[in-house]
Amino acid sequence: MGGNIFNKTAKIRKEDIPPTLDKFYEQLGSVFPNAKKHFGNIAALGSVGKKDYSGDIDLAISGDAVKNVEDWGLDKEELKVLFTKFKKRSRTATDKQIIKRAILDAIADKIDSSNVDIDVEKKGTSSGALFMAFPQYDSEGNELEAGVQIDLNLGDLKWLKFAYHSASYKGNVKGLHRTQLMLALFSNKGYTFSHNYGVKNKETQEIVANSPTEAIDLLNSVYNINLTSEILEDYFKLIAALRQELPTSTLNGILDNYIRILDRTRADIPEDIQAYWIENQERLGLKGKFLPEDSKLTSYKIQ
Repeated sequence: MGGNIFNKTAKIRKEDIPPTLDKFYEQLGSVFPNAKKHFGNIAALGSVGKKDYSGDIDLAISGDAVKNVEDWGLDKEELKVLFTKFKKRSRTATDKQIIKRAILDAIADKIDSSNVDIDVEKKGTSSGALFMAFPQYDSEGNELEAGVQIDLNLGDLKWLKFAYHSASYKGNVKGLHRTQLMLALFSNKGYTFSHNYGVKNKETQEIVANSPTEAIDLLNSVYNINLTSEILEDYFKLIAALRQELPTSTLNGILDNYIRILDRTRADIPEDIQAYWIENQERLGLKGKFLPEDSKLTSYKIQ
């Protein structure tokens, strides 16, 4: 969920996702013919294929797929050079994360130098993902006018599916609202939640959870609460559980964190907390800069 970073992309219809991905894998396979055996294990993340339209296509591929870098035509000496360069620049990343970035960076370079329609943005490699743009296709194989952003995340599939999970909602709530609420929950207790590698202690930079079970256990421990995977999968179930089980002061601290995060996100504020947003806008310095035009809060935007 890197957000849309390509000007030439647009939302894609649910029925156009399969033919578009077929063409995408065909061209990706022309760049990495020996890696095509790994494409069958690529999984869709979040709301891909669940709604009539998707803003982008989030995909996941297991870290095991790049254990043999020769499958991707990568040079080990080149990877060592990239690792050294990124290691010097990094303050907090682990060696494992830096290796992942080096591999993704080298893959991005090969795509960029190939004669394919895949446009790759290398800035995502630092987070463990490739951000790409690709033409949309319909079921007849016709290329459409717009493209679509495709984000390919490299890592543990169980964690990625958990981190990007998206229930289907009505109203103005989207999958990212659930994920950002989880980010706020961890941040409120001194942890960083990452879609790609797990949960890190902000002070020690130690990764303290990299599986769904560990993440849930950590939340239950620090909040003295009883969250389940079923609750964490759904924004409305999660916010209801927090309201029911947490003291008001703790809940408000989380909500403060949450609406600050959303104020920097291209998303609306869920309707059930819009009154809290209005009440606390001045105190928290909320500007509403990225609210969609149809938001009920647009009159509160600060230019």
